[in-house]
Parts: sequence; C-alpha cells; structure tokens
Amino acid sequence: MNALLKQRIIYFLQISVGLILVLWILRQVDREKFIDYFSSLSLLNLVLILVLSAGSLVLQFQRWRYLIDQYSAHFDRKDLLPSFFAGFSFRLIIPGGPAEFSKIFIMSGRKRGKALAFAMEKVFLTLIKMFAILIVLPLTFQSYFVYCLILFAILVAAYFLLPRFRLLSELREKEAKYHFVFVMNVFFSLGILLIMAMQYYILLNQMDPISLPATLHTVVYLWSAGIVPISISGLGIREGLAVYFFRFYGIAPAYAVATSLFLFTINAILPALVGVYYIYKNRAHFREFKKSLASSREIISGMVRNNRRQVKNDRDKREDVNNKRD
Repeated sequence: MNALLKQRIIYFLQISVGLILVLWILRQVDREKFIDYFSSLSLLNLVLILVLSAGSLVLQFQRWRYLIDQYSAHFDRKDLLPSFFAGFSFRLIIPGGPAEFSKIFIMSGRKRGKALAFAMEKVFLTLIKMFAILIVLPLTFQSYFVYCLILFAILVAAYFLLPRFRLLSELREKEAKYHFVFVMNVFFSLGILLIMAMQYYILLNQMDPISLPATLHTVVYLWSAGIVPISISGLGIREGLAVYFFRFYGIAPAYAVATSLFLFTINAILPALVGVYYIYKNRAHFREFKKSLASSREIISGMVRNNRRQVKNDRDKREDVNNKRD
C-alpha cells in the first residue's frame, strides 16, 4: 500500500468518524428544537455573528502575517491573503498529512522560512490550547487538579525545550525572538477565543439564558476540539463537547449542537470556499509539488537537505578562497 493511498484511507476514516458522530448526536437531540433554533435566528444576530467572524479572520490573518514576517526572509506580501484562505480549504479537502501545510506553496520565494512559520503557528496554537484546557479543567472537575498541574509543568518544560530542536535551526532563514513571538501568538489566540465565545453567547441567549463567563468556560473545550486528529477539523467531537458541557448550564442539547454546526459553517466552511478560489487561481504553483504533497515530512526533509547542501557549498567556496589567498 503506497503512502498516498494510506493518506486517503486515513482522510476517509476521519470524515466518516466526524459524520457518524454528528449523525449520532442529532439522533439524540430534540429535532423540533433543532429546527426551531434556525427559524428563530434573527437578522440582527446573524449580522453580529458575521461581523465577529470577520474580526476573527482578521486576527487569524494577522497572526499568519506576523509569523511569516518573523521567520521568512523571502516573501511577497500579496501572497499572504491567498495562502491564508487556502489554508482553510486545505484543512478540509487535502487527504491526511499535508493539509494546511500546502498553503505555503501559493507563496513565492524560498519555502524554508514559510514552512517554519507554519510549524510554529501549529505548535504554538496547540500549546496555547492545551494550556487553556489545563487551566479550566479543574474548574469543571476539581479532582483532576493534581494531574492538570503535572501536565502543565510538562508543557512548560516542552515549551522551553522546543528551541533546541535541530530542525528549527535547519529551516531558519532569519533570527526571531522565540519567547516574544510566543507571547504575540497568545494575544492573537486569546482574541480569537473571546470572539468565538461572544458568538456562542449571542446565539445561545436567543434560546436559553447563559452568562458570558459560563460560555467562555465551555468554549475553551470547543476551541480545542481539533487537537486530537480523529475527525476533520474536530467535526463531531466539538458537537459532542457542546452537548456535554453546555448541559451544565441548562442549555438544551439541540441548541448546543445547532450553534456548534452553524458556527462551524460560518467560521470554517465559508472561508474555505474563498480559499478554493485562490487555490484554483494559483493552481500552477502546485504542479511541481503534485507528487510530494502526499507527505509534508518529505517536503520538509527536502528543504533541510537543500539547506545543508547550500551551507556546505558556501563553506567549500570560502575554503577555496582562503586556499587561493595562502
């Protein structure tokens, strides 16, 4: 079985898991309430949700722009927006490993720094989400406090050990302040989290009352649903978590599921449709990478090999110059 076939099978299984979970959850909820939720959506609330979604996209784009600026020495700013939206599409339509990583190929110039920017975006976001979960989890399950404290310490250690990985230095095109970049990512991510919480707060309060702190507490779990890659973009996992945690605050399961699916459409599907346009428009950029897109590991390894070869050639040239002088 070749690598591409394996990736497709994994992708099919991830989609299947997500759809099965969503269908199973929908069978458990009150269908009349589920339908009533969408018929009760007011125009004002819809406009507010779209405005907040636009604000979230701005923050996500600024985070991507900032990381590219920090780690890549060769890029064209006009490529930033197409690559950003293409990332939403790749997250949903490319089988397995490459997924969102493929968005760097829309951008011109060297790819090493862009690959590092993408890697740091994902690593930082995963760390931030895990830190957030470990902070709120003891508020829900007090008996887990000690375990959360231990895991929190392990994550802190992992954060400080990360810069020591050789791969990071192999892909680096320019120096970046690791801790400062992480702090900036924290600010961007917290803004995105707060906007998502406001969206849930607005939509849920049209059906059942819930406070903003209670909404924020639950949304931390929903925001982090995609950490475990057993479905595409956390589909099904997020809806199950919404039903479970919002139930503590008196929110009907049908309303929790409907809100989660509606916001997934607004925040993920709509940007992905924009991304499809940019992917089609820039399809020529992907021809040379068609075979290697099956494995992002192969692409990164190739970048590292090319970088090492370039470093060796530069060193040999310097030695030749020194020998001639002698």
